[in-house]
Amino acid sequence: MRLLVWSGIVCGMLLGCAGSNAARKDEAQEPAPTAQQEEAPPTPVTPPEKKAESPAAEAENQEAAIVMPLEITETPAPRDPLGIESQSVKGNVLTLNVRHGGGCKEHRYGLAWDGRFTKTAAGEPRAELTLLHDANNDRCKAMVYKELAFDLSTLKQEWSEKGHGDHATLHLDFNGVPDQSANFKF
Repeated sequence: MRLLVWSGIVCGMLLGCAGSNAARKDEAQEPAPTAQQEEAPPTPVTPPEKKAESPAAEAENQEAAIVMPLEITETPAPRDPLGIESQSVKGNVLTLNVRHGGGCKEHRYGLAWDGRFTKTAAGEPRAELTLLHDANNDRCKAMVYKELAFDLSTLKQEWSEKGHGDHATLHLDFNGVPDQSANFKF
């Protein structure tokens, strides 16, 4: 009786293993798509005549975003982390190429100024600007590159209204980081 029970168990195990191996062969032939495979976009192929660019350079080549106004506020709103890759001023428009983490939710941006003109250590007129970033609780880990554009005509107008004349070169500092600065000449 024991022999019969043991042989039944052994046969059952062998059949079970053979069945699962057959199932594995079917799975190997036609792998089921995973969520990760479905979400991953195809990798773009760079033609040999076109030089590959960094994500920051790609953001720089995109069309400029809508030109946003400069806010004047004594206490700028809290901001989420964000890095400035590059900045430039053309006419009254400041263009900032920025990067930050995220990618799953819509982010909001702004630029604020406390309304004061100060002087740099070298005695140049200066305006401290705060780049505002609301990540909307986006916890995704993708690196996002954006080009932001802001209208600086408010600075020009305030400079003139405070009796400093119609022409100047303002040193613009961003978020208190001396390496991140630009000049606004009008």
